Amino acid sequence: MNDQATDMEIPLVADLDGSLINTDLLFEALVLLLKKNPLYFFVCPFWLLKGKSFFKQRVFEKAILQYDCLPFNEHVTGFLKEEFNKGRKIVLATASPLSAAEEIAKVQPVFSEVYGTGDTVNLKGANKLSLLLEKYGARGFDYIGNSSADLVIFAQCRNAYLVNGSASVESKAKQNGNLKNVWAGKRTSVKDFIKAIRAYQWIKNLLLFVPLVTSHSLGSLNLVLLSFFGFCTFSLVASAGYLLNDLLDINGDRKHPRKKFRPVASGKISIPTAFIIAVLFLAGGLIFAATLGLWFFCIVLFYFCTSFSYSLFLKKIVLYDVFILALLYSVRVFAGAIVIDVVLSFWLIAFSTFIFLSLAFVKRYSELMQVEDSGNLKNRGRGYIVQDLTVLLMMGVVSGFLAVVVFSLYINSPEVTELYSKPRILWAISFLFLFWISRMWLFTTRGKMTDDPIVFALKDVTSYFVFAITGVLIVLASL
Repeated sequence: MNDQATDMEIPLVADLDGSLINTDLLFEALVLLLKKNPLYFFVCPFWLLKGKSFFKQRVFEKAILQYDCLPFNEHVTGFLKEEFNKGRKIVLATASPLSAAEEIAKVQPVFSEVYGTGDTVNLKGANKLSLLLEKYGARGFDYIGNSSADLVIFAQCRNAYLVNGSASVESKAKQNGNLKNVWAGKRTSVKDFIKAIRAYQWIKNLLLFVPLVTSHSLGSLNLVLLSFFGFCTFSLVASAGYLLNDLLDINGDRKHPRKKFRPVASGKISIPTAFIIAVLFLAGGLIFAATLGLWFFCIVLFYFCTSFSYSLFLKKIVLYDVFILALLYSVRVFAGAIVIDVVLSFWLIAFSTFIFLSLAFVKRYSELMQVEDSGNLKNRGRGYIVQDLTVLLMMGVVSGFLAVVVFSLYINSPEVTELYSKPRILWAISFLFLFWISRMWLFTTRGKMTDDPIVFALKDVTSYFVFAITGVLIVLASL
């Protein structure tokens, strides 16, 4: 009998978690369950006490997964389709519940047999091996796996296929002498972690330095250091929030043309790893905040709670979402004032409110434009419809121009003459702000704006030019 005929007679068994998909269904379900109702966090331990099988069944019953959005391993799915087209029997055997395995089989219609965890038996490791030996016998099947739990199965199958296995697992698998192929995906890199924590978003935390600048306190090294420590604190807490947001919105990100490539959504960084990093960053940020004073700790905690509430449900409520986004920007300015113990002026509060509200509207408008271009009528996961584009544009432009009006009134206020020897020079900044805001909205309406205006500004040479000239004018007005 030739090898091809033998292959056709030998079933090809594929594992699911970490093999067929670049994630773990149980963790996916847990995230969705806690997003649905955080109180399940206190229920899960009691389910687990009744056994892993019972725990999995209950979690998957309560959570609603979107199986078509999962990050499937292209190498494995491609191989399975090739073997299926040759007429080979393809089997799915997974530790995930049988109901979940059957849903996977609907998305990948190559499986003629499907096995999963039942009510009493957790189909993993030795339990899975017992089932496969009962069905096909020793050396009577080929197996695709990824973890140390699959080593006992590798030892009893005809040919073994390893997917993204660790060096230790690969070394042990080779000892059996039947390792036919290794699909080694790209390892998680430092770049992936930097991208996951959104380090580029830390530029928003430079807003903590605004009170330092407006109070003309740059000459105080102590205050500069306090602002810097505040910046570091907010960066840690913000990154924790971004990671938690990626976990909570993982299905939505996978449907987005650009967000689907994020490390968590694509499976480059596992759900447990992302959660652990988020907890460490949050703990570190809060501890750091506590060393900078009680009020600063309180505002950092307020920022995180508001940000997390936004990720959970506030971003789905029309208008609440943009005002919360604007608030999250403004909170940074308030925190900057608290950490160096200065009083914010009315003018700075008013200016911040309007300019950040305009940027929040830019974000929503650009997202809704993408929805319109895709042919949908409603922004999934948000409360907006494409008919809202006109009113969003109006509110956003008006908010931006109001910020300029506030700044112009500030130039004529008594406070300016106390801080600037040549306040008339500041009028040029009003025109620069008008130009910048008008340009931002023009690019937004033309569909050239990214999901985040801050990211756009980071890549925009003209924005750098405007900010640089603004800085020079402030210095000249102070001389």
